[in-house]
Amino acid sequence: MTAPAAIPTMREPLVLRELSGPQELAATIPLAHAIWGQTDRPEDTVMLRVIQHVGGLVAGAVDSQGQIWAYLEALPTSKPGVQHSHRMGVHPAYRQQHLGERLKHFQRQWCLERGITRVHWTFDPLLAVNAHLNIHRLGATVRTYLPDQYGEMENISAGAASDRLEAEWCLDSPRVEAHLAGRVDAAWPEGGAFHPLDAELPATLPDMLAMIVPAQDYYALLREDRALALEWRQRTRPVFTRLFSEGLVLVDVDLTRRQYLFRRRAQDDATC
Repeated sequence: MTAPAAIPTMREPLVLRELSGPQELAATIPLAHAIWGQTDRPEDTVMLRVIQHVGGLVAGAVDSQGQIWAYLEALPTSKPGVQHSHRMGVHPAYRQQHLGERLKHFQRQWCLERGITRVHWTFDPLLAVNAHLNIHRLGATVRTYLPDQYGEMENISAGAASDRLEAEWCLDSPRVEAHLAGRVDAAWPEGGAFHPLDAELPATLPDMLAMIVPAQDYYALLREDRALALEWRQRTRPVFTRLFSEGLVLVDVDLTRRQYLFRRRAQDDATC
């Protein structure tokens, strides 16, 4: 079994399930290259089998011919009931079909059936489309910024520090259930949003703040205007760090306005 060699003329329904056997696991390697570039270094078949053996998840979206068009891998952690989601990617032929979101729903159900109630994962702070899925659609929140988490990378994000946000997904929380059902609190602050390239954060932070993020895909910006992309990274790193350190949490994303919404959470509020 190999990764898809050509873009299908018609997108057939896909089955989401755990991947099994050396052929299916091996097919994730060329698929990863199709998603993140030939310089990406995905986990090999042995490591994927180890992940499954120790209680992790390797799942994929498979067509009737056995071709895998998207996959997800996640590992157990040292914290009981907490899983770390390491990779999720969709072949370009199936993007904008909500396939990544469907994989996350599969992951949620898989975890809940095994007593796992929290999933964490990292993503680039300036990829607004990813942030929208993670925060707005799935109901995860973010309160942690990880500067240069993976060091220098050689894939599609090459050229910028690998800063990451850490998403926290409380699978059975009222917030997550509301977001999954489309019941999202639409309250945003009145007035203009904070622009990190044009202003500094106020000395005293408000309890709710909207922040502008890049208007185009960050990795495309990195290819087309590296200086501007690096300025976004350099200027937003201290902004995220200060917001989180002073108790604000990333709780929503508006793709139309290209804005992130932060709200202050009480110190005794440990829910997602």
